[in-house]
Amino acid sequence: MPQSEWLARNASAFAVAAPQPASEDEVVVLPRREISSWLDALPEERDDLWELVRAMRDRLVAQGSPSVHVSFQDGINTGHLEIHIKSAQPAASTVPSTELPPTELPPSGLLPSGLHLIDAQDGRNLRLELIRCLRDDSLNRIDLLVSFIMKSGMGIIGERLESAIERGAQIRVLTTDYLCVTDADALAQLLDMSEDAAPLEGNMDVRLFSDPRTSFHPKAYLFHSSESDHAQGFVGSNNLSRSGIETGVEWSLGTREVQPLVIAFDQLWADKRNQPLSHEFLRTYRTKWRPTAGQVVPVGVETEAPTLTPQIRPIQAEALAALEESRGEGFGAGMVVMATGLGKTWLGAFDSAAFGRTLFVAHREEILRQSRDVFRQVRPDAELGLYMGAEKQPEADVVFASVQTLVRRLDEFAADEFDYIVVDEFHHAAASSYRKVIDYFEPRFLLGLTATPERTDGADLLALCGDNLIFECGLIEGIERSELVPFRYWGIKDVADYEGIPWRNGRFEPAQLATRIETQQRAQQAFDEWESLCGERTLGFCSAVTHADFMTQFFSERGVKCAAVHSKPGSSDRRDALADLRSGKLQVVFSVDMFNEGVDVPEVDSVLMLRPTESPVVFLQQLGRGLRLSEGKDHLRVVDFVGNHRSFLLHPRVLLEMGEAGDASNEMILQTLRSGEWDLPPGCSITFDVESIDLLTMLADRKVAGTSLRTSAALEQFCAEYAAEHEGRPTAGQAAAAGYNPATAKKQHGAWFGLLEHAGLLEDAESQVWEKYRSVFERLEKESFTKSYKLVALKALLTTGNLRTGMSVDALAERSQRIVAGDPRLVADTTGKAMPSPVGATPQAWSKFWRKWPLDHLARVGGAGGNSHAGGEDSATGASASAGARTLFRYSGDDFVPTFDVATEDGDAFDAMVAEIVDWRLADYLLRPKAAESGSVRCRVSHSSGSPILRYDRTLNPELPLGEVPFSANGEEYTGRFVKLALNVATKPEAEGNALPELLRGWFGPDAGHPGTRHSVLLTEGPEGWVITPDLPSRTNPLTQFVGQRFKRKDIPGLFGLEFNVGNWNSGHVSLPGEHAVVLFVTLTKSDQMALGSHYEDHFEAPDLFVWSSQSSVGPASTKGREILNAESQGTRIHLFTRPTRTDPFEYRGTVLPIDHTGEKPMSVRFQLGDS
Repeated sequence: MPQSEWLARNASAFAVAAPQPASEDEVVVLPRREISSWLDALPEERDDLWELVRAMRDRLVAQGSPSVHVSFQDGINTGHLEIHIKSAQPAASTVPSTELPPTELPPSGLLPSGLHLIDAQDGRNLRLELIRCLRDDSLNRIDLLVSFIMKSGMGIIGERLESAIERGAQIRVLTTDYLCVTDADALAQLLDMSEDAAPLEGNMDVRLFSDPRTSFHPKAYLFHSSESDHAQGFVGSNNLSRSGIETGVEWSLGTREVQPLVIAFDQLWADKRNQPLSHEFLRTYRTKWRPTAGQVVPVGVETEAPTLTPQIRPIQAEALAALEESRGEGFGAGMVVMATGLGKTWLGAFDSAAFGRTLFVAHREEILRQSRDVFRQVRPDAELGLYMGAEKQPEADVVFASVQTLVRRLDEFAADEFDYIVVDEFHHAAASSYRKVIDYFEPRFLLGLTATPERTDGADLLALCGDNLIFECGLIEGIERSELVPFRYWGIKDVADYEGIPWRNGRFEPAQLATRIETQQRAQQAFDEWESLCGERTLGFCSAVTHADFMTQFFSERGVKCAAVHSKPGSSDRRDALADLRSGKLQVVFSVDMFNEGVDVPEVDSVLMLRPTESPVVFLQQLGRGLRLSEGKDHLRVVDFVGNHRSFLLHPRVLLEMGEAGDASNEMILQTLRSGEWDLPPGCSITFDVESIDLLTMLADRKVAGTSLRTSAALEQFCAEYAAEHEGRPTAGQAAAAGYNPATAKKQHGAWFGLLEHAGLLEDAESQVWEKYRSVFERLEKESFTKSYKLVALKALLTTGNLRTGMSVDALAERSQRIVAGDPRLVADTTGKAMPSPVGATPQAWSKFWRKWPLDHLARVGGAGGNSHAGGEDSATGASASAGARTLFRYSGDDFVPTFDVATEDGDAFDAMVAEIVDWRLADYLLRPKAAESGSVRCRVSHSSGSPILRYDRTLNPELPLGEVPFSANGEEYTGRFVKLALNVATKPEAEGNALPELLRGWFGPDAGHPGTRHSVLLTEGPEGWVITPDLPSRTNPLTQFVGQRFKRKDIPGLFGLEFNVGNWNSGHVSLPGEHAVVLFVTLTKSDQMALGSHYEDHFEAPDLFVWSSQSSVGPASTKGREILNAESQGTRIHLFTRPTRTDPFEYRGTVLPIDHTGEKPMSVRFQLGDS
């Protein structure tokens, strides 16, 4: 029906004259979208429908109708809902049973003095009225006077209150702590809103009437305007709860004469007994708050059931288990990679709950607010506070801090202030700030979270997390596990011309970019592709506010229901726009950065990428906005535009890396574009049109011919390509993670930073530091690091801020010991005859050891240049302290100080550059694979996208093949796809699919490559090509000769060529990954204290059968559980030592094999004894 015939309209409905009227004045109210019945309408649609029903009813009354009849017709006959309003009185019709008016309505519902009654009997419950007023932009003054506020009430109008604040409304809320009935969680939500309002035009002020001797029961909701006499007020019996404003029997009188009520409110607002809602007030209130469970509540006082705790998703449960296992292994930090849509922020909330105070660090305020809202649901009783801009609550249980604010105020916190720290999506522009924050604090655990699986981009965050990747589930694996929907991607050649637009810090110059993409031609291309490829609900990502407004106008003029959402005037309300997109009222919502993070609209089935994307994180975030599961949605449609600038290579590179292991080179992009093989899960597809393939091929085909990854030229090319696609240059760690060796820069450019200077990639401050202190960096890169000691000492100097000033030897040793204690790899590296227990060593013993090894070697004193010690690290050639110019550090009394001087103005840049080198070299040392036997390369079996793959370090083994290369395994021929960091695909002749997972699982079992396993293979180049074999230990037990002999615990490590230390060997389950062995220590007769209530039941069923019970924390799915149960397939020998009582020595029983198991945490395993 043409809009010219509409009598009235609003966002969801319109009214027209009835086509076949029963009376000449009959009108029909219709929903804008097809709805079969009232019960199918959304709450907002019901509000709009009923608003027009009231308007049409009042119209008929004004025309003289003595009574009005409203009837509902569902879709049985008409196919859609119709609401008929007429003055005649025909037979009654069927009316929905909830929230609807009776057949007869009073002429206007008016009472004396212009009042009208809202009693839920005519369908006009207070919820509908409140939402209508909150949506009215002209009502910019809102006063709520409510005795009791519950979470259910906030759940109904909370988002509307937030929208009102964002549009500039001034809100005052006055409630009470009387009887402690008001929900503390509802108050927390109001407190969050009031804090969020600080940077906005609007404002919310919340106070509580606090007088235990005086009851407080007023209920009034007042809406008025600062610019006109437009107003609406409601006074009655309605508390702010679901039963109060929606489902219960309540009366409220409505009036437009609110000025006397506002005056009365002002007087009560100024009462001295009122207390402002603050963190301190809420903290005290929680101690008195009366939850309903099991407690007596006064008659007539409203109560609500406690809110259910959010459920942990299976993928989050796996990550939580991996985090717990990593901490059990001794790690104090680690990183988790989870694709957008899998709930990484929820993971941080769940994992931190068992700790004390928590610090959540991010670079954007929006991320912090959204994360706080997630934590609020997981930890409702915790005090949550912001620490950014004008909002600072440093005493909160969980502090959400912007890295920019925090780094300027570190001295306001103690180093051990927080037990748990979360760093979300490390931002490279603030790298030095993140480092200062992390170096300053000493939490029990540090968690880094990121959504991008790219090794290069994530290398810096991984370094800050101790180079400990704990858990990874990327986008592809999320799709394979049905946690996300598949996607269909189309890359279309962009008609916009990007040639000549200045490119600075990974971005196009905004003003010039706008002139190229805000054009009729480009908008028409976007419209045509949207119309052809997209679905019913689309998010369009734009480059700027003007771009979003331009696209909205262009689409609207062509009949598309759309809206622009951004942070500037003229934006549609964000919550209304998303609600309308969910319901189908809107087809497209255009935004800038507002929907990149934290927006959950599962119904979105299409993403329109209209902006150049500057980083893999943003690209994946935008893609992830549409990947969430939703009923009826079987895939996401993605339309992207490929421009004529090398930065657009980022798009195929990220897409390729989602399925590939490691970082995609230009050669891999070329090969994949030509073959069209993207290694995607079922239901996914990637399609570039012919023109975009030609364009990307041209951009990618700019490589240095005849160079390998180990050359300086190839390294420089990589750095230039990285800078062209990102917001700056790569770090040394990122280059190494991409498969290049930063050390290759030394020969031609003196050091890593010399290469970057030559390539013009250093920032001005970095370039100045390099020019002034070149010799320091050259010596730093030439320093030998055959063990981790010196790097740990340098890291300790950096983390304490004393690299340029020095510090006492004892303090340096103490900080170094703490760094070592937080990483079991460093513990193992420093364990030896000279230091049997790094973690348990006394400060005096450790300081002596630390002075002798890394510090003497760094200062070249005490013969460090000529002597090497068992368990220590080899030193570089050097003389004594007098060799000052040849060393970086020297002793000055009891202090360890630098031999170089750095100007104060250069300090921050100098420290950051040294830290970059230390991070790179320490990561290289920790992640370097052990050398295999001569002629072979040992490769680790890892896990990617749900399948086992092989990882290797090409910088250490440049002889490894690259590309499609044949190899043999188990006597069969394969063709492997060898990329920079991994072999992830292998095919067999005349067979389809990837055969590598089957090969690896055949050797190592179904857990091949899973976190916690330690499988490896050997790649050997022979006369007839490459051969891959499993790296399994000999089946012969080398300790057979010791079966039946007895040993003290401290003597047993010597059987394996190892040294005893309390930390490793006082456990009942000792893992020896380097020996492919597990040692079980069992005391057959437990002490009374241990046996009481214990589940440990170790015993011999027969001379050759032994039943063993694990520790209570170990189950079949845990790392140690899998290590036992999969021992045979992993080639791990389990050595059993038993003793009758704790006072007896252990008897060696030989090796055992698991036969079966029962139970969960602890589990019971039955072993077969044998000597091999």
